[in-house]
Amino acid sequence: MMRAQYYATQVAELIEMVETGQGYEAETVQSLKASDYLDPGRLKREKKMFRRLPLIVAHSSGLAKPGDFLVHEFDDQSWLIVRGDDGKVRGFYNYCQHRGTKLVHERGGCKKRFTCPYHAWTYGVKGDLIGIPRSDLFPNLNKKNHGLKAVHIEEAFGFIWLTQDHQQTFSLASFLGPELVDEMTEMDLGSYSVYFDKTRDLKANWKFPLYAFLEPYHINVLHKNSIGDFFVENVAHSERFGPHIRSFVPRKNIVELQGADLSQANFADYVTPSNILFPNVCTIAHPTSFSIISMFPGATPGESRWRHMLLVPKAPETKAEYAHYDKTVAVLDGVTYEKEDFWASEQIQQGINAGAIDKLLLAKNEVMLKVFSDTVDEWSSSSDGAT
Repeated sequence: MMRAQYYATQVAELIEMVETGQGYEAETVQSLKASDYLDPGRLKREKKMFRRLPLIVAHSSGLAKPGDFLVHEFDDQSWLIVRGDDGKVRGFYNYCQHRGTKLVHERGGCKKRFTCPYHAWTYGVKGDLIGIPRSDLFPNLNKKNHGLKAVHIEEAFGFIWLTQDHQQTFSLASFLGPELVDEMTEMDLGSYSVYFDKTRDLKANWKFPLYAFLEPYHINVLHKNSIGDFFVENVAHSERFGPHIRSFVPRKNIVELQGADLSQANFADYVTPSNILFPNVCTIAHPTSFSIISMFPGATPGESRWRHMLLVPKAPETKAEYAHYDKTVAVLDGVTYEKEDFWASEQIQQGINAGAIDKLLLAKNEVMLKVFSDTVDEWSSSSDGAT
């Protein structure tokens, strides 16, 4: 449960916004250039930015036991992430150090050793080279110098974070900042487990689906057949923490929190909070679960990859509990995300591809789209990834 007391200041601000009918807004209408979502040079810079930053690649529960592993692939590169016998999670370039062949071709599983399909060089869970067929053919080769090439991994807040560029790594705590570190500690998502995990390819720029979590203007229209009736129309509150953005969309019952004991209230019953963890993850709190949305750029500016993990506080045990989470998945993933947000993102891209629009107009309460877009520009244009 997300304690409403933790967000007492935001609760008061949201109730006032609902009463006045005005959320967080810019002073004027703004716009984004449509050509930005067709620019291969921009995409190249954005992918370079991705390589410099810590990215969520798994929930810790997916690597629960020694030997549990997963393969993460992005931008024509592959990484092997595995939990060692000592309980530590490590990451490696997923390529044999003999001739560069991709080492592991499964998406995940549990193994104590990894054997290259080309010449059977074999590695342990710590990335150490432990076996070479006919080692006499490699006189004086020191196995200690031919282990898998490591990549920077941190395990924190219930997630595995990968930084692809091992020459430049951020301290995760300093990158998130004290406010988000405190909030993610409060969320306690490390105690959750993954109920649903699905990845899809999308014919739209990677930023478009994230935009949907940064403005309330579309909710009562696009989501009229799924979640629209739950929310106050056109009201939201946003906060910035470095490159990250936290947003709150009030439900129609938020006024019940006025004068209530916030220590006993589940915040997500009255407000849907979401965090854009820069550059590509959105965490969304639901009354009984969390959605973790990850977006990755595709091969062209108009392609991307979407991953949705649904985290639950405990694995269901009864038919009723399974039915509850199955319904959550059906509504959120099957309708709200796939049939509505996906559809809208691809529609936008089609219009841009057709040359039908020169700019994307932003209502005053869509200002955070401009903020996020500008932040991507700043970080992808910077040589060290910092603003």
